[in-house]
Amino acid sequence: MIVSRDPFPFVHEPRRGRLVFCFHHAGGNASSYRPWVGIHPDLDVIPVELPGKATRMKQPWVGDFSSLGVHLASEISRIAVEPVVLYGHSMGAAMAYQVAACLQGAARVEVAALVVAGRQAPGQILEGEYHSSMGLAALKQELVIAGGTPAEILADEAAMDLLLGPIQRDYMLHESFEHHSTILDAPILAFAGNQDPTLDSEAMRLWSGFTRGRFRLVTHDGGHFFPLEDQGFLDRLAEELEDLLR
Repeated sequence: MIVSRDPFPFVHEPRRGRLVFCFHHAGGNASSYRPWVGIHPDLDVIPVELPGKATRMKQPWVGDFSSLGVHLASEISRIAVEPVVLYGHSMGAAMAYQVAACLQGAARVEVAALVVAGRQAPGQILEGEYHSSMGLAALKQELVIAGGTPAEILADEAAMDLLLGPIQRDYMLHESFEHHSTILDAPILAFAGNQDPTLDSEAMRLWSGFTRGRFRLVTHDGGHFFPLEDQGFLDRLAEELEDLLR
């Protein structure tokens, strides 16, 4: 395993397309997006690693969304001069918005677009939504409902004992997200899975209230993890971004 202090452990050189910083779901890490790195001619995908996760496992965990947003915005400003796209899935959608708000407030790097998938708009609470106070048994059931975890892993008690704690920690981080006051200048592109059991497209539509620019809602075939499960999603993302930003 790569161990680094760098929040961007997988960067393709030379850069050749639009910079897309990708923020992962609860239980994920930068490697969730590693298959996207360097494969699309129009998108230069840069997965983001959070402190205390995977390649940054030797760094202290940061459990506050606001502090993490400031940290990641500063790191993005360090390597980017051109306008950037911020993409986030599930918990990562909230983090992408938090970072976009920080970048806009600091007026350093322009956010060309915010792309969100699989998460309701800031300030919205979904009926039956899992909370870390509900415990690990309820979290395991949440993973069953959301999909994305192989059945053999769910059935392996030893594996689940190792996985549930770190996943719950991500949920606790997510629960510290409280920022919903910034209206972005950047346009927002929202993706909803048409078979996502955790939320529907109308919940995604409420992201329209968080931009002064254009808003586009796209319904895509698949469940909650459709962006990572559909090999054609990156092409779809590039096409929709091109349309949004033209």
